Amino acid sequence: MYSKLWYLAIFIILFININLVTGTHGTENNNEFIQRELDIDKSDTPKKILVGSIIGGGSHLNPMLEICRILMDRGYNVTLVAPGNFTATSTLYHSIPQIITDMRKDEYVPPEVRELYFNEYNIKNYAKVVGMFTYGYPKFFNDYLQAYKEIKPDLFFCDYIVNEACFDLAWKLKKPVVGYTSGTTYFTPPPPIRSDPMGMGSCHVSMENQSFYNRFICAVVQPLRVIWTFRGLLNDINAKRAEVGVNKYHDFRGRTNTLFLLDNFFGFEVPTAWPPLHQEIGPILPDTFPNLSPELDLFLSTHPRTMYIALGSNMFTTSENYATLLQSALELINQNILDGVIWATVKFNESELPITFNLSNDDIIPISNLINNQHPHFYIMNSRNENGELEVDIETLLRSWVTPASRMGFIRGNYLDVFGVALIIALVLSICLGYGFYKAALFGFRKWSLRNRESQQSLSKTKNE
Repeated sequence: MYSKLWYLAIFIILFININLVTGTHGTENNNEFIQRELDIDKSDTPKKILVGSIIGGGSHLNPMLEICRILMDRGYNVTLVAPGNFTATSTLYHSIPQIITDMRKDEYVPPEVRELYFNEYNIKNYAKVVGMFTYGYPKFFNDYLQAYKEIKPDLFFCDYIVNEACFDLAWKLKKPVVGYTSGTTYFTPPPPIRSDPMGMGSCHVSMENQSFYNRFICAVVQPLRVIWTFRGLLNDINAKRAEVGVNKYHDFRGRTNTLFLLDNFFGFEVPTAWPPLHQEIGPILPDTFPNLSPELDLFLSTHPRTMYIALGSNMFTTSENYATLLQSALELINQNILDGVIWATVKFNESELPITFNLSNDDIIPISNLINNQHPHFYIMNSRNENGELEVDIETLLRSWVTPASRMGFIRGNYLDVFGVALIIALVLSICLGYGFYKAALFGFRKWSLRNRESQQSLSKTKNE
């Protein structure tokens, strides 16, 4: 009886719900749409953003400030904390207020470090150059802290390069932080199909077609060398962290376990699958650009085949390589491949580019093959058949988005062969070391037992006498 009553109650409830829904839908059909009020009141939304950069310079700040300009249009308050009077002299971003930090490069760059820029590049020299910013960590941290007290930001937006102080302060204050970087090699997730020539020396950018030996060296040996090389730098910066009350952090790459915007161009680097916290965007470009100076405009209009050279201020190479670049540019002009060259110089740390080998004219002149041919992406998107219809090779078109692992097979693509051999070597070394310690301990114990026995026998013999 009770079960039947329950069935009846459930039936009545379902009947009422169905009629209510039907009535609602009927109302919608009669009135076409039900208007929903939009909640556009953002008065309670945190709106203050602190943008922090140690390096400064257009290549670092322009993309970050382009994002900030859009946020300002949406009602956010943005303040830049960086060296140099950047926004006041900028055509595009002069509306963004800036707190100028007094960080002159000569104050923390020892003469012996400046000399490294004219030596052959290696990871040890690069670690020394990065280490020069460690000395200024307490000052950077306190500058950011003072700026925080002035503007009370709700969010930190930090440039990644040598800017641990910005991330550390946000972490200490328990404020959300978003990182920005244009280089993606530090954030490459496993497997290590991509490589960083700056950190890994002679390793190729793409390891897809490399031998097992090269893949093993670049995936196992070189990372251990980098960790060993940067151990001193990590200890130094942790000591500086302790001075300002920040806990130690044992990853020399810094606090990368937060949301990062990776500004790049799809197809420019080896594609890879990114973790959710690392979002590849870009290229971030402004809607408008300042006009060229009259001198540059005249030069480009009269020299249509001009090559633009911009190597940045942190350039690791020798004077001989600079001379080779200049000589090769002159030969390209003499061969009528080019009719002009513009060599751009920068004032402060625009980028870092190592040339890890000695150049010759034969190395440089083949660039004419790039000049005389269309960009591969442009060619793919604009190839047409004899009837003028657009045609594309789907596999070629999508190659910039397909990770090399899919072409390397399951074992090579996931580096199972490399890590498998590394595991076997580690196990063999552990067993050998363990066995060696065991034999040494056993030998020592036997020797100690023999001496103890002889000592007891000698003592017993003395007592008997």
